[in-house]
Order: sequence, then C-alpha cells, then structure tokens
Amino acid sequence: MQVMRWIRRVVRLPLVLPATVAVVGVLSCGEAKSADKALRIAISLTDIPNLWAAPDGGFEGVRFGGYPLFDALVMWDLTAADKPSRLVPGLAESWSVDPDNPKRWVFKLRQAKFHDGSPWNADALIWNLDSFKNSNARQYHPGRAGATATRTASIAAYGKIDDRTVFIETKEPNGFLLSELSSLFFASPARFEQAGDWTRFSQNPSGTGPYVFVSSQKGLGLSLQANPDYWDTKRIPKAKSLIIMPIPDAATRVAALRSGQVDLIDTLPPDVIPSLKSAGFVITSNTYPHTWLWRLNFSPGSPFSDVRIRKAANLAIDRAAIVDFLSGTAAPAVAFAPPGSAWSGAPRFVPKYDPQAAKALLAEAGYGLDKPVKVKVVISTSGGGQMVPLSMNEIIQEDLRKVGIEVTYEVRDFTSMINMLRQGAKESNADAINIAMTMQEPASGIVAYTSTLTPPAGVNWGFYNNPAFDAAIRAAKSEFDGAKQEAALARVNEVLTDDAAALLVVHDSGPRALSPKLKGFVQARNWYQDYTTIEVGD
Repeated sequence: MQVMRWIRRVVRLPLVLPATVAVVGVLSCGEAKSADKALRIAISLTDIPNLWAAPDGGFEGVRFGGYPLFDALVMWDLTAADKPSRLVPGLAESWSVDPDNPKRWVFKLRQAKFHDGSPWNADALIWNLDSFKNSNARQYHPGRAGATATRTASIAAYGKIDDRTVFIETKEPNGFLLSELSSLFFASPARFEQAGDWTRFSQNPSGTGPYVFVSSQKGLGLSLQANPDYWDTKRIPKAKSLIIMPIPDAATRVAALRSGQVDLIDTLPPDVIPSLKSAGFVITSNTYPHTWLWRLNFSPGSPFSDVRIRKAANLAIDRAAIVDFLSGTAAPAVAFAPPGSAWSGAPRFVPKYDPQAAKALLAEAGYGLDKPVKVKVVISTSGGGQMVPLSMNEIIQEDLRKVGIEVTYEVRDFTSMINMLRQGAKESNADAINIAMTMQEPASGIVAYTSTLTPPAGVNWGFYNNPAFDAAIRAAKSEFDGAKQEAALARVNEVLTDDAAALLVVHDSGPRALSPKLKGFVQARNWYQDYTTIEVGD
C-alpha cells in the first residue's frame, strides 16, 4: 500500500499542470473555436500517436492515430451497440480464397482517393506492403515494420492482377488474415514522395480516411477536418472538425470536460460517474471483448514459470472488490474470453477468490507468508484500455501480499511499455507487464501466446511455450468459416485459462463521458469506435 501511495505522489500529481496547459494550448488554435462546431476528444495517451499509418500507443493509438485518417482493407462494423462487431469491407470491396490454393487470397479494391487527390489502386497497395515487408524499398522503415509485424508476419507474397485486383499469399493457410488486415493502414505514396521520408510525411499525412489532417503539435493535440469526399458517404463526419488532445491524467481529463474545454473523454475514471451524471453529462459504456490482465514471464527463473504460483496469484485476487471500486464498470475475469463470448468454451480452472487455496498452492511450491514470492511488475500511469492502473494495481498488490506474494512495481509511460512488449520479458527484466489485451479478434490478442512469435519476431512477451496452445491456435487458424473458427477459439480459451497463462482481473466496459450537446454517438461492442456519427449542438 505504501509503495503505491508513494507512486501516486511522485507520478500522478505532476501530470495535472502540463495536461491543463495542453488543453488551453490546443484550444487557442482557430480551428478549435466553438463556432466551428468542433468535436473535441481528450484521450489518455501522453502524446498524439505517430501519423505515418503505423501508429504507436497500442490500440488507443490505432483508434485515434489510425482510423480517423487512414483505412484498412477490412474494417469493423461499428454501427450497433446490441451485437458483437463483425468484419466488413473497407478499401477492399470484396475478397475470396482460391479454392485450389487456400494460401492465396484475392481482393477486389474499391474506388477511392487519398486526401491529396492521388488514386487508391493496386499499385498503392503494393507500395504500402513494400513499406512494411521489403527492406530494400525506399519507403521501408524499420519502426513502421516493427509496429505492424504481427499484422504482416503471415504474408509470404503479394502482387497486382489488374488495377483494381490484387492477391496476397500467406505462408500457410491462415483464417486469421482478415482480422490481421483490420488495422493495417494504407498511406499515400504520392504524399510520401513529396515529403521525402516518413518523419516529414507524419507532419502532413495523407490517407483515405473520413478525416483530413490540418495540424498537430507535439504533446498538445491533433486537428482534423471532415473529408467531404470520403468513399463511404454514410460515414462522412457530422462534425466539421475533430480535435484530439492527449491528457494522460484522469482528473485533468474530467476537469477539462466539466469546464467545457473538451466534449468527450475517453478512458473515464469510474469514481466520477455519479457526479458527472448529476451534472448532466451523458455516460456511455458497453460490454466489449477486452481483458485487463498481467502478461506473465514464463522464462526460467521467473516465479510465474511455475503453474502453481500462477494459479495461486489468480486465486488471491478479490475481483468483486475491484469491480466495486470501478463502480460496476467491469465484470470479473474468470477466463480470457469475456462472459457470453463465442470463444467461452468450458475451462476447468476457475480463477475465483479463494485465498486459502492460494496459500496451499504457494506452500506446495515452497513459499508462504514467512517466505514470500517476490515479483517485479511493469505498470503504467494511464493509457488505452488500462482503466485506473495505479489504484487497481494497489488493490492487487495488497491481495497478493496477504497470501505470500510480494509485488514491487516499475511505473512507465504506456507508449514506452508498448515498446517493452515488443522487446520481450528478458529485456524488460520483469516478471509481469500490465498491458490489457483485446479479445475481439485473435490477431490482436491471443496470438501473443504463440511460441513462434517470441521477440523480436513477435509479441510473445513472456516467452510462453505450450504445445497444447500452439495446436489449438493452429486448428482455429485453419478455419475460414467464421462460426467454425469461433468454435475452435473456444478451445484456445480453455487451454490458456486452465494453464493460468495470465493474471486475469476484469473485463471492462469502456465507460466514456460526453457533453449533453453531443448527439448520435453509438458505443459499439468493440475496441474501436466511430466518432463520425457525432453531431455537436449548441
């Protein structure tokens, strides 16, 4: 407890003044004036994500540095709040798998233009794939390639059939390809040639997305305008302008909303929900496939390489107390997949609150209150999907202490944690890293446990190696039918949960707070959200 109180004094409080300055600084720009009916969103990252079609900052970075400006071949249907999101056509209007060669996919490209007026076509697609995959291409950039590695790792070859048709071949039959492509974005080759390199490109980016770049200022904000020529006329933004402001401190985000400096805050701290409701603000939330957990280090020498210690940690957590602390904006995580998911299956191990069973497992492993297990965990101050990480980890720290697990924390900025995730546990010198995991599609979450994706080739941070899991994920990957693939993923969920492959805590519901002058927002059951539907009233 004392450790976390000290962290909050040192880390959280100094963030308030800079964040407040950030709000004032961005709103001084002409494009943010209320007369323009700008939609102003405060996010929990410390800075605007990279704007070079390979955003950093995790999935929050993708949400605000990817989808507003850029499009993917395959995208998510974000129109409904009452059903799971499904993949739909994006820059590809259709696709098919070669019946004679299940490794070969053919994509028909839609008619679209980049913001600079240049055409979206097969040549633009190949140019972009070369920027990720071909180290000899002038447009290749190691940082961008690393950020998209898990999205492109299965691609073995690609080529042009005609101006509006391309093929992509995978190394093996891969039913996950569509989900892998759902956040692989496409930038304008013409704008890159004009800029000369990716750094200059990111200062004036051009994609095919629903918003067009206006300006940005490091640490302060990003200004965008609606794209009136967007190819999907149903998604031409209702608000003329969109302002995105990084405000990592939760209290400062709330203060900015209350004062009218922003209209919507992402990653809402749950303890302020009652007062915001009473003040007339609109609170939205929805179940979505996202699990707040610790990713564990399975390397020899880490305590979590012992399944007894992993299970003991899971049995020591009072998840109901954490949900109560979160004002009910989450559900206890008793498996990797959320309750009611098509992936649920029937795991045998249930990580319920049972401290006596936890103590028994620790005693069997040679530990206890008189000889505690000592673990080091990397956590963040804020970040996409991190909810209220400092306070939540304080509760977990105390629960684990009571059974004989002594936790020390290393606090990092969330963006630097994403870089640590790619480097792996051995470089991080930690026993766990608290980065939440989206479960909406396998390419962004559970594939991180594949033994062949250990760093630097992938994001298997903890060097997990379980033949049963690898077999289960291969079986799911071999399915091209959506329903059959979801059934196969149930086995994946069973294997990971039974092996206590993470410290599972909660599934959150993504609470947001909106000014009452906003109309038309639909919170989808998805990590991503569509802000083009929002109208800004007086």
